[in-house]
Amino acid sequence: MYRCKSVVWIALFACVPACSVMHEEPAELGAVEAELKAPKPSKPPLPPPDASPSPQDAPMDSGAPGFVDACLLPGMTLATFTATGTIDGHDEGVTAALPLPFPFTFYGTSHSTFWLTTNGQLGFGDTVGGSAFGQAKCPLPDSRFATPILLAYSADLVVRYDPGLGVCYATTGTSPDRKLVVTWKDLFFYESWLTSHVTFSAELHEGTNAIDVLIDRVDAPSLPSYEAGYAAVVGKQAGSAGSASSCFQPLAPEGTVVHF
Repeated sequence: MYRCKSVVWIALFACVPACSVMHEEPAELGAVEAELKAPKPSKPPLPPPDASPSPQDAPMDSGAPGFVDACLLPGMTLATFTATGTIDGHDEGVTAALPLPFPFTFYGTSHSTFWLTTNGQLGFGDTVGGSAFGQAKCPLPDSRFATPILLAYSADLVVRYDPGLGVCYATTGTSPDRKLVVTWKDLFFYESWLTSHVTFSAELHEGTNAIDVLIDRVDAPSLPSYEAGYAAVVGKQAGSAGSASSCFQPLAPEGTVVHF
């Protein structure tokens, strides 16, 4: 991780020439968190960070079959995030309400707008929201979600500043068979600052109103339990209805494809 004398969040990315490179041990990640952000809500119990997942829970060697990277599609848009409170927008950020390229029905309601968070959430409607630190209560539904929402890979994620990375969205295909693709590209887990890599996409399909979530990469050498899915929720919710394919469980490793 890059460390400077200043502890201002943005300095982690802006002061490379004046910084020294330090290789943090997992035990020090808690100190980093205390420096940079207010304490988080408690999560469900996780396996010890140094415990390797069992063979059946181990991440796959290849990416998700059929994965599409929206950041490489023609006409893609790089999402712009607004900071939540005093926390930098690349850490706890949400977009404005964005126009959908086609009407999309979610839990029986047709929507014309959507919004995104840095924490792997895609919501519907003009009222933006999401949950702090990508948290969710298991099992769904979770009362903190006041708006219809897809938890594509809901976790405490941070967007890198590197060119070509971030959260991108684009529309492919022709009417009436288009799809909106949103890609969270090479983010990292807050608890594994700059040493982890997470890439996944959500696809919304015109006409059928189907949703595909494709988890292309989850690499966290210092937190192998996270690689199995223990840090994330993959699910959807609207009001009192909700379901999840993985809710802080070892069911969302690299290579996972979920159809809703």
